[in-house]
Amino acid sequence: MARGSRNPQRQPPRQRAARLLMVPRVLALLCAGAAASVQAQAQVAMVDLPLEQLMQMQITTASRYAQTALEAPAAVSVVTADDIRLFGYRTLAEVLGSMRGLYISYDRAYHYLGTRGFATPGDYNTRVLLLVNGVRFNDNIYDQASIGSDFPLDLDLVDRVEFVPGPGSAVYGANAFFGVVNVITRDGRQLAGPQVSTEVGSHGSAKLRFSVGTVDAQGGDWLLSATRAATRGADQYYPAYDAPANHGGVAQRLDYDRSTQLFARMHREGLTLTLAHGERTKGVPTAAFSQVFNDPRSRFIDKSTRLAAEYTAQLQPSLAFTGRLHAGRYQYVGDYVYDYPPVTLNRDVSNGQWWGTEWQWVSTALARHKLSWGLDYRRDTRIEQLNIDLDPPAQHLDAHRKGNVLGLYVQDEFALSPDLTLHAGLRWGKQSGSAGAIHPRLGLVYWWNAATALKLLHGTAYRPPNAYERDYRVDLPGGVVEGAGLRSERVRTTELALEHAPTGASRVLLTAFRSAVTDLIAQDAAGSTDRLTFGNTRAVQVHGLEAEAEQRWQGGQRLRMAYGWQKARDPSQPQPLTNAPRHLLKVQWSDTLRPAPGSGGTAGRYAIEAIGIGSRSTLQGTRLPAHVLTHATYSTRIADVDVSVGVYNLFNRRYADPASFDIREEAIRQDGRTYRLKLTYAF
Repeated sequence: MARGSRNPQRQPPRQRAARLLMVPRVLALLCAGAAASVQAQAQVAMVDLPLEQLMQMQITTASRYAQTALEAPAAVSVVTADDIRLFGYRTLAEVLGSMRGLYISYDRAYHYLGTRGFATPGDYNTRVLLLVNGVRFNDNIYDQASIGSDFPLDLDLVDRVEFVPGPGSAVYGANAFFGVVNVITRDGRQLAGPQVSTEVGSHGSAKLRFSVGTVDAQGGDWLLSATRAATRGADQYYPAYDAPANHGGVAQRLDYDRSTQLFARMHREGLTLTLAHGERTKGVPTAAFSQVFNDPRSRFIDKSTRLAAEYTAQLQPSLAFTGRLHAGRYQYVGDYVYDYPPVTLNRDVSNGQWWGTEWQWVSTALARHKLSWGLDYRRDTRIEQLNIDLDPPAQHLDAHRKGNVLGLYVQDEFALSPDLTLHAGLRWGKQSGSAGAIHPRLGLVYWWNAATALKLLHGTAYRPPNAYERDYRVDLPGGVVEGAGLRSERVRTTELALEHAPTGASRVLLTAFRSAVTDLIAQDAAGSTDRLTFGNTRAVQVHGLEAEAEQRWQGGQRLRMAYGWQKARDPSQPQPLTNAPRHLLKVQWSDTLRPAPGSGGTAGRYAIEAIGIGSRSTLQGTRLPAHVLTHATYSTRIADVDVSVGVYNLFNRRYADPASFDIREEAIRQDGRTYRLKLTYAF
């Protein structure tokens, strides 16, 4: 019924590193032999740049102003546009799933982001703040961070994705609980003219994008783009519904996905205007929320629109200003088929609308200090939740809410000495219906040498209950019947990180963290399997270790390995948390394939990515086995057309993700081997 219940260390010895590199080199030789006949044109891209230049890339998410990754008071992960093309990522979820410490779950409706071993069932990514060019993209009803096909931006338009782990409320306020994702888009000059892209793939998937980028005579930068995508989807088998009346448990033609994305961006003399719009219709094969199984009328519709205007100015040589005005609208429509009796089509509708403004000043007037301060304000002009039966007509919910969100913050980057910097921040925030809160952030960055930074970080964050958790009360199958008196969630995290870039071609990161969460808002069954409830649970603790190493060679080879060990638990419960893997492993290898001398051919690039996720518990306590997924892509240029071929889940591994309370199945089986062919032509 409800939409929303888902449920100081040294560098390793060179000899050890050399042994670790043998495996990807063998894989490289095997793949080179299979693809040597493909012709491609060598391209100078970011993947060929030395790491020293990449480490100097300006990131903006950690402190809301530009700084390098080594300078930032965080262990930042970055995926660039060239990474997206090289590894063939199709959604923002796949981009994030490639990052250190993150993992993805999918329930055939939405994608969910797990952060450092924490992914609570019933969470619409509410504990991660999603930004696009620094503007908040979480809606004002569910606080959802959309990262799947419902994300209203084509990945071809993304310049890079930054992820800052840990609490960020001292900088951004609510929802920056376990981390902040910032998607930075490309400029029109990077496209330099019209561009068309088309792709086809498994399960009847197809996609078409047309974009144009240009710079006008006055220096204005323009980017316009439209994308249409559709997937027929495969029939899905669910053992819980395996009966003759349910077509043997097979949901037919219900895993379809159709989406439209529109994007426009203009930049001129400090002024930037942005429009992003997305619509998606998704079939629901799981019969979520206690629906009638295998009914073709079951579907979810998501529509979102974002408008933003940003102005930046250097008011004085030592004072910079950034002002933003933004507005957004989000609509959800869920069609549910019930037999209570008679068979009834139930419609769940949510409408959210808001506008907001942000003002920030950054000053370097004081010696050894970089001060920033500002305010954020958001006015929720419309928060509506409606639940009705269409035939026969009946109304079960009509909830309305408005509200305000205000935050004031100040930060200081204080150079205590040439090799030691103190980052201190404090933010006061207040949201309608919740008490005001003050959240600090402290960070010490010690420069061991020019290539090594040791970071000690501490911060807190909060998340007030959202409108869905507060107001959605429907005493029908799949509905929420309790949840009054919810308190804001709070988290306190301490982290120690070491980043080391000894040469222009290598990088090592080690980090240890510990988080304590109190008053966690979680879902549970309310007495029976078809009713849900929200409530504050006891404290949850998460601690772990992460390591990442990257190496590049002049010949174009590149290796990145990341490993994470984390333990998330509720001290009051003997069993582990649901969907909380103990181990995460990421391995990426890429290289250039060059034609034989004298053949007249050209070169291309191939990439292999392996993602391993440890065993996880379901809500019923069953342990799902660990699995490793391997993806392979090859990209080249043929007759002025960029060609990309991708094979996902190369070895056709069978695996499943834990399901939430609103789904009858204990786990949702994921896709086997799939394919994609993508062609891009620039006029």
